[in-house]
Amino acid sequence: MKHTLSLLTTLLLALPAISAEPAEAAPPFEAMRKVDAHSHMFEDDPAFHALFRRLNIQTVNICVNVGGKHLERMHETAFDLYRQHPQLYPVISTFSLQGCDESGYTDKVNAWLGQTFERGALGVKIWKEIGLTLKRPDGSFRMPDDALWDPIYAYLAKSEKVLYAHLAEPLEAWLPLDKDSPHYSYYSRQKQFHFYGRPEIPSHESIMVARDRIMEKHPTLVVVGAHVGSLEHDLDALAKRLDRYPNFYAEVSARTKTLVRQPSEKVRAFLIKYQDRVLYGLDAGWQPYFLALPPGDERRNAHLQLLETSYREDYAYYAGTGQISHQGRQVEALNLPRAVLEKFYHQNAERVFLLKAAWERK
Repeated sequence: MKHTLSLLTTLLLALPAISAEPAEAAPPFEAMRKVDAHSHMFEDDPAFHALFRRLNIQTVNICVNVGGKHLERMHETAFDLYRQHPQLYPVISTFSLQGCDESGYTDKVNAWLGQTFERGALGVKIWKEIGLTLKRPDGSFRMPDDALWDPIYAYLAKSEKVLYAHLAEPLEAWLPLDKDSPHYSYYSRQKQFHFYGRPEIPSHESIMVARDRIMEKHPTLVVVGAHVGSLEHDLDALAKRLDRYPNFYAEVSARTKTLVRQPSEKVRAFLIKYQDRVLYGLDAGWQPYFLALPPGDERRNAHLQLLETSYREDYAYYAGTGQISHQGRQVEALNLPRAVLEKFYHQNAERVFLLKAAWERK
């Protein structure tokens, strides 16, 4: 009997240590609920829906103004997807920049945005055209804090909608091309967004300062800075903004490949300290109407495979331990605590975008 009690006591004492470990450890990839806070999905295709459900992923589906092309079709596709699959594709809308110098422009924009809000849009995206290519009649650049946009920002704040801001580019856009850069492929092809040797283009710093002024002028406006707030090269600078502006958030889409090149202990400490302010995202686009020919099965299947591989590699970096492979590069995984991962992968997005209400919307 004494031996039995002693054995039972030993087992009971061991239980807390055994049960506490799974609560802290990262769950398997499929078991983690994930919100991709930066997605561009614009085709009603069962293969994509099945992939997201199998991988336990929901998206924030973002409309973006790219030279004013396909805006109406983009929105119609996005809202149709949301209507049919509200758990998968809540919408961020956007607006045209055409005619921005004409009288009544901001009233027209706000009327358009109001219609998207009635259809369930969670917020509005502005793109890097503002600050980098859009100009006033006198030839100067229209910056993100231009007074022209203030009635729009005020309307978003009043409507309790998020401003999703992709402003500027990575700092490397202003530097000489570097074949070792994670952005080399993009800037060697998209030369219009490579600004080295073009002093007429506003500097990266000036655009960041203009972005900050938006939050100073509209302190109740919730702003999500896309791509680590365009400060992926300087987490200390991003931290200062997060400290200064309580309604500012950042997401990591298309910049995990930059973060993996930085000291893992620094990135880990940053994500733990600002665990309530950073969201996960991938920034993968599927927009068939931009293609000259409809995509065939081979191209579609390749994109599906790329999506799954990217999601899994990202999760291995943020949740894994030891050395892992990310886009062919051996890096140290962050091994983030379970509670931090839950916030990063879904809870922050749910709170910032009011996703639970969006998922239940009829």
